[in-house]
Amino acid sequence: MFVGEYRHSLDDKSRIVLPSKFRSQLSSTIYVSLDFDNCLSLYSEEEFQKKAETINQLDEFDTSARALKRIFFTNSYDTNIDKQGRVSLSKSLQEKVGIIKNIVIVGAFNHIQIFSEEEYNKRYILEEKEYEQLASKFARKKDN
Repeated sequence: MFVGEYRHSLDDKSRIVLPSKFRSQLSSTIYVSLDFDNCLSLYSEEEFQKKAETINQLDEFDTSARALKRIFFTNSYDTNIDKQGRVSLSKSLQEKVGIIKNIVIVGAFNHIQIFSEEEYNKRYILEEKEYEQLASKFARKKDN
């Protein structure tokens, strides 16, 4: 389970150092993918396989499903964690989510999210203010 928040910077070769708590839960091969909320997500092979299968099962005759598949698979790649615990981020995905130098690495239960520090700070302040309302909204849905 991935939890917590860690602040880091990209090095000159567009690599990030994963927190040791996270590295211990991953094999050397991981998947990086463009995700919602203007971030990148890192998945173990097993978790990426689950997500990929869910997306792949979408109806081929539906235009939106084909677009989602194309976007997801085009913007995903496998990579390795090096011996120093670093992961390379592709320049194109960095540009899509606005990552330049400072990043925030966030545990999201079954995967890891990577935000530009600016995006995370802006998003988190707004989301945290709505924490109680969000919890209440989803608690009501569960009861129905």
